[in-house]
Amino acid sequence: MRLGKLQRRMRAGGSPLQALLTLLVMVAFLALYREVLVGLVQQSIADENYNHGLLIPPIAGILLYRSLDRLPRIAEPSLRAGLAFLLPGFALLVGGTAAAELFTLRLSMLFVFWGLVRGLYGLRSFRVLRFPLFFLVFMIPPPDVFFYRVALPLDLLSARASVQVLDFLGVVHVLTGSIIHLRQASLDVVTACSGLRSLLALIAFAVLAASLFDMRRGLRGLLVALAVPIAIATNALRIVVTAVLVHLSGPAFLEGTLHQAMGLLSFGLGVALLILIGRGFRWQRPSA
Repeated sequence: MRLGKLQRRMRAGGSPLQALLTLLVMVAFLALYREVLVGLVQQSIADENYNHGLLIPPIAGILLYRSLDRLPRIAEPSLRAGLAFLLPGFALLVGGTAAAELFTLRLSMLFVFWGLVRGLYGLRSFRVLRFPLFFLVFMIPPPDVFFYRVALPLDLLSARASVQVLDFLGVVHVLTGSIIHLRQASLDVVTACSGLRSLLALIAFAVLAASLFDMRRGLRGLLVALAVPIAIATNALRIVVTAVLVHLSGPAFLEGTLHQAMGLLSFGLGVALLILIGRGFRWQRPSA
């Protein structure tokens, strides 16, 4: 049975000629966007705000593989269908190259890739594969201007929310901007602690969970929207726990392994909350 399923999936890719054409086109695509891809991978490795981007292509690949059974048996190439993405993709390539703007070039890469898939295999195949293909959006970092416009308000929001809890707990502190001054140390609520880092990854996870869980369309949108307050709340909790532990054990805590792992722990808590909510939404199954 497993062999038969694999054979069906291989046939879904089309004839050997179609596979050869796909290979040649993808080689040309990789040659065209080689520098863009290399830069994207390097940034995803070096910048902790975008480490999650490295996981997006493998996840999209798994989702695409799971969708192969639903592909039409015969590919339906259509240059006209591909132009809907190819034309804006090449326009973005020209504009991004002229302006030396990375986000535009990376967006161009996605549009051209979508256009090639749509042109090589047709509209029906593209509809089957559209979610794993569009999920690749989450591997592209947002523009710097967006990042910093969102990061500063989140810094302040996380700091203010945290000190409200510290007041309740009786931890002596003074808040100056986004810096929480304790008796023995000061906590600077920088971008890493603001919630933006986990927000980007949690939104991607929420979109993935919403697609996998069986729920109503409106609840899918709600699950994705809930990633924002969950990211803010879990990071505020992270700041509070850090402040309390510094208050109790001194500034040495900031140099310890536990402090370094706090970000991962808060993200894991956010993922767990999204899963619990998603499982709850599954009870509201779409009506037949």
